[in-house]
Amino acid sequence: MLPIGERIRNLRRAKNETQEELSALLGVSFQAVSRWENGDAYPDIELLPKIAAHFGVTTDILLGADEETRNTEREKRREDYKAQITKGWGSREHFETMRQAFSEFPDEPLFAYHALSDLVKYRCIQREEGLAVARELSGSLIGTSYQQHAVKMMYQYEDDDQLERWRHLSLQDYTTARLQEERYAYLGQNDECSCQRQINLFHDLNYMIWNDLGKKTPDGKEDPASWNEGLSTALRFIDCLRDPSTDEDGWIDLRMWILLRIAGNDFRMGKKDEGYETFEKAVSMLEIVARYSSDHQFSFHTPVLDLIQGSIANHFAMVDMFGGGGDCRANYFKIAEGILENDNSLFASVKKEPRYQSIISRVKAMVPDTATDQLWISSVHAPRLRSFLTEKTK
Repeated sequence: MLPIGERIRNLRRAKNETQEELSALLGVSFQAVSRWENGDAYPDIELLPKIAAHFGVTTDILLGADEETRNTEREKRREDYKAQITKGWGSREHFETMRQAFSEFPDEPLFAYHALSDLVKYRCIQREEGLAVARELSGSLIGTSYQQHAVKMMYQYEDDDQLERWRHLSLQDYTTARLQEERYAYLGQNDECSCQRQINLFHDLNYMIWNDLGKKTPDGKEDPASWNEGLSTALRFIDCLRDPSTDEDGWIDLRMWILLRIAGNDFRMGKKDEGYETFEKAVSMLEIVARYSSDHQFSFHTPVLDLIQGSIANHFAMVDMFGGGGDCRANYFKIAEGILENDNSLFASVKKEPRYQSIISRVKAMVPDTATDQLWISSVHAPRLRSFLTEKTK
């Protein structure tokens, strides 16, 4: 039923009239007006034009027919637009439909998202024509559940000098490196995309190894058993990416670091035999490095990472980028010495044992006299990879 009584009451109060005054004007009892307003009865049909004229509205407005019909039709249009979302994806017609839907229903980000997808993913119109519209649509998605989708698409579609805005709007679970990879793919820059993808894979691996591999003890220290389990998992993962027939590959420094950490944790847990066995493996890898000149290239021998042609020496050429210099291998050896000789290291419990001293003497014999005091502990950064990072993703 139409709430005509509520409208009469609102209109009457807006004119500061009492029920008695309105009833006298209409020639009915004030009890009749009261029953209308309470929804217990309706005015006679012949009174409707007189009531409407008195309040200065149409009978349609008095009856609420316009508002009711308009709301019903509006919701029907909304549902009709939603039904068309899956029809003709990527076409110019679909884009125009979604754009019109969004103009009518700006509170419905779903329509803006699909119109933006037609522009960016499906390229339904020329970018020169669509860029301004894309900016408008994507702007409306900021702060909605579609924000990350808008950021990803606009980082592909936007002009180079406008990328910073979208980079800053990216949510924490999606890095600039990923956005850059997808932009290269979108623009058809296949070589750059391949290199960026491999950089991302490599850094994902390093992140996994350097973060959250194990649990903490109640006093906030690393739980050695838990961390060794995580470090061993990381080694197995690396083995899936490398040629297991040789240790002479680009993973050698990362594997060495992991083995040293595992050995130290074994010593902390009193597992000396296991610790020394792992310790020996790590030092054997350092001896491999020592056999080569500082410009030797260690290949990853991995198809998915075949662009990352690096070397242990060039890993420490990072020093040159920050004003350093000297024999890069010397820095690498200094790292090994620093790890093993640090008073606070994981090896403190065995430092005075003859077997430890015998191994450490091998390490010291490999450390050149020119070794600097700079310690660099990070993953391999090959020349091509490093150049790409500094030139393409500043």
